[in-house]
Amino acid sequence: MNANQPSIDVDFLRTLSVLYVEDEDAVREELAHYLRRRCPKLAVARNGQEGLELFKANRYDVVVTDVKMPVMDGLDMARSIKSIQEEVPVIIVTAYNEVDYFLRAIEVGVDRYVKKPINPSELIQAIYKSTVVRFQVRELEKKRLSAFVSVQEALTEMAHAIDKRNPFTDGHQHRVSQLASAIAEDMQLQPDEIEGIRLAGAIHDVGFLYVSLQLLCAPRQLSPEEFELIKPHAEAGGAILGDTHFPWPIVEVIRQHHERLDGSGYPQGLKGEDIRLEARIVAVADVVEAMVADRPQRRALGIEAALEELRRNAGKLYDPSVVASCERVIQRTKLEFWGA
Repeated sequence: MNANQPSIDVDFLRTLSVLYVEDEDAVREELAHYLRRRCPKLAVARNGQEGLELFKANRYDVVVTDVKMPVMDGLDMARSIKSIQEEVPVIIVTAYNEVDYFLRAIEVGVDRYVKKPINPSELIQAIYKSTVVRFQVRELEKKRLSAFVSVQEALTEMAHAIDKRNPFTDGHQHRVSQLASAIAEDMQLQPDEIEGIRLAGAIHDVGFLYVSLQLLCAPRQLSPEEFELIKPHAEAGGAILGDTHFPWPIVEVIRQHHERLDGSGYPQGLKGEDIRLEARIVAVADVVEAMVADRPQRRALGIEAALEELRRNAGKLYDPSVVASCERVIQRTKLEFWGA
């Protein structure tokens, strides 16, 4: 092997499924024999149409193809394959150097070129280079998704623990999470943003772990002094999770879900756009749930009272666009999607 060529992971090559398309019988048989010893999962086709049908039926990790072939040429086949699975690498082997051909190859998105007469080791290098980075990215993505799932599961368990601590508000965070997610969907946020809002809503009151249960369960209206003891829960919740790196702005939402547009909220007195949209959404869902559900100090006030609170203070305390979406969700569902 050339000293300048990078080493090849032979075991990795053996895991690859390779589609090789070549119309010349002698070339196809000789090169297929060479490739099969290094890439046992090799499929062979005699023209572009055969290759396309094989790809549709089986999918492959990489495609190696000649260009000028009967029935369907390699570039037309490559274009069709890319329309099915854009990320699959396509390697062209050819003896032609026409400008039109190269322009077509660029348009199709061909990954690599190997000139005829083919140097087999050069082809193996091309196969390896065109696939190894994609597989590494794919494995990193799998690990990332696995980590996300672990975070989601941990946050869900934390939410259950917080809710169970106070029997009078059991299910509050879950319902806030559901309503906030529904509002975010109505506002047509991205799926990843909606997931972050769902998880933040599910643990937005984590700071209550630092508040006296006797105070949380008091069967009466709290005095101003007692309410001041409740207010630090937003900052405390952020502090509990502050060193944790989430792929969503969960800590900021927890800290900001009691901020209000006019700056009258807490703990920082943030105003308007300084409050994250995700926090503005959770804030509205939190207010609605608190008014619709029973509390230790009062009976439920109902949906209409909650809507009146939102309408009266839209633009002052609450984001008008969030309020509008919340109204649409409530009118459409009557909150029947809320679970226990």
